Amino acid sequence: MGFLDKLADRRHKTGGMLCVGLDPDAEKMPPAIASAPQPLYEFCRAIVGTVAPYACAFKPNLAFFESSGSNGIAQLERLLAEVPSDIPVILDAKRGDIGNTARHYARFLFEHLGGDAATVNPYLGRDALEPFFDFPGKIPFVLCLTSNPGSADIQTAAVGGERIYHRVIALLERIEKPFGLVVGARHEILLEEIRLTAPTAPLLIPGIGAQGGDLETVVGISTAGDAPAVINVSRDILYASQGDDFAEAAAQRAASYVERMRAVGNPV
Repeated sequence: MGFLDKLADRRHKTGGMLCVGLDPDAEKMPPAIASAPQPLYEFCRAIVGTVAPYACAFKPNLAFFESSGSNGIAQLERLLAEVPSDIPVILDAKRGDIGNTARHYARFLFEHLGGDAATVNPYLGRDALEPFFDFPGKIPFVLCLTSNPGSADIQTAAVGGERIYHRVIALLERIEKPFGLVVGARHEILLEEIRLTAPTAPLLIPGIGAQGGDLETVVGISTAGDAPAVINVSRDILYASQGDDFAEAAAQRAASYVERMRAVGNPV
């Protein structure tokens, strides 16, 4: 099954649109886990085990593994091998480089790590994006309008009377292959505009929870299009408890997010 088929299946099974971000920070883990030989793997494995019934997707952030060097990558590889095969994995790498280099990034993410989707930076233009479209069933989620305060520095700037994020969407539509967009939850008005501008593009929406986006508003907007959306929550689920019950607390928090999503409307 390709990414979109997996996602549709999970949305039907869970009745929600929750993507769980895996951003393991040893400083926030229970001491017994943080001191383990492979703490990133042990922590995330426990989270995946309890949260899987509520997750439409998992989104490992590669930076949290790469910062531990080769051992961190080995832990990520081990973790990915244990994610249930019916749950799609979005590798949050935000890669973007010239075409030849981008091909190697794409091979690492899609072939070596086996991701179903990956986040990609469009700043270098079309030739930097095209290698990520060469893997049947897998899609790039291209940064369009991110949640961080600095997004206004470039993404909403106007060039020739057109916003940069509009140019990103237009560029992707010219490629004429399936793509997704990363749009931050804090940009509620612009999120609604993007949903209408690109109604067939799946959306990956970060910024709920610790970053302050309003869940109910975002669910209402994101279900208005013809394509699915997933709403990512990381810290608010991962660190629902810093005690030995962290995995059970994470599952309870994930379940509460799905309940709130269902209350707004059927996202399937």
